[in-house]
Amino acid sequence: MRYLKKNPQVMIVGVTGSVGKTTTKLAIAKVLEQRFKVLAHPGNYNSETGVPLAIFELESPGSFFNLKGWMGVVWEMNRRLKKPLRYDVIVQELGAGRRGDIGYFSFLKPRIGVVTAAKPAHLKGFGSIEAIVDEKFSLGELSQIALVNAEEERFASKLATMAASKLHTYGTSKGDYRYSIRSYSAADGFEGTLVLGKREVDASVRMVGRHLAEAVAAAAAVGELLGMTPDEIKAGVERIQPVPGRMNSLEGQNGSLILDDSYNASPEAMIAALDTLHELPGRKIAILGGMNDLGSDGEKYYRQLGGHCARLDLLVTVAKLARQYVEPARAAGLGDDKIKCFDTPHEAGEFVAGLLKNGDTVLVKGSQEGIFCEEATAKLLANPADTVRLVRQSPEWKSRKAHAFNTRRQGT
Repeated sequence: MRYLKKNPQVMIVGVTGSVGKTTTKLAIAKVLEQRFKVLAHPGNYNSETGVPLAIFELESPGSFFNLKGWMGVVWEMNRRLKKPLRYDVIVQELGAGRRGDIGYFSFLKPRIGVVTAAKPAHLKGFGSIEAIVDEKFSLGELSQIALVNAEEERFASKLATMAASKLHTYGTSKGDYRYSIRSYSAADGFEGTLVLGKREVDASVRMVGRHLAEAVAAAAAVGELLGMTPDEIKAGVERIQPVPGRMNSLEGQNGSLILDDSYNASPEAMIAALDTLHELPGRKIAILGGMNDLGSDGEKYYRQLGGHCARLDLLVTVAKLARQYVEPARAAGLGDDKIKCFDTPHEAGEFVAGLLKNGDTVLVKGSQEGIFCEEATAKLLANPADTVRLVRQSPEWKSRKAHAFNTRRQGT
């Protein structure tokens, strides 16, 4: 990319993984902001078209058929090419749905490549979990420094293949850089110690979900690798905030709590979210959409997730795919009076909103394309103004969702 060649002083931190890309990216940015001028797009612009838009700080004009809009984007890119980049670091997430996707981004020449996880997501495109492992790990291979999540067991065999001089690891219980958790509650977040090589510093993080501590460790590790002081890293870590649609705690109607994890869904992320829900007091309700792109292994994962729903006080499913949770949930002991199925997130949200009472906790989670569970979250909010804290609220996304729901209604 010519923009980066003209600004060789700008360091690129690339982030990839089956889950946790956006949360980790924004956590890294929050830490690095304590010393550097940092660019990190707030959304998930991680595709072949999204990455250039993020780096040029431009928004997508929508449909590929919007010729006028894309011509405007190209014109603006050419205009910005004439000006120097005003950042020290760009933290950029990189998506992959098939083999070779990460290699496409080699032009970024990342200073640090952060690899978060290899989970059964996009299995339809990859064909196997082994292919996912290879693809995600390849970011570390094409970066100057590889920073790999030591908690991801699927990376264990790959770590031995990389030169020790470029490999660094992070985690909560193991890794070169760690966020060692001293205490955690789903209500209050984490208290722990950042282990930065030979240096340590205590830090508190107000995030919900044990699995999110790994993003904290990654952010601290990047700060250490780029020469920041422990105090700078601590200050950044303690400013990390939940990302819209990723375990974001919101005030629900009638004194309820909403765990909005509606951005996307894969099997292991679903289990982590349900485990967090079960840690909280009060009645536990889950509004769940389906999981896309699981390929031939889909039945196995739906059966596993359905069984994991047996302890819920109410399971509410959204759209056709999610009905696959029902029979396994029944088989695991969840009664029919605790199961309700709907075709749209709007219907699901309205139903649950009518039942909410003080002390209830509602988890909302599902894959994004065609499901859009954030629309259920919107129906539950105590303050409608909090819709700005939900994912996919741009005019482009609202238009896409309206089209998707209209098409669905016409097809019924």
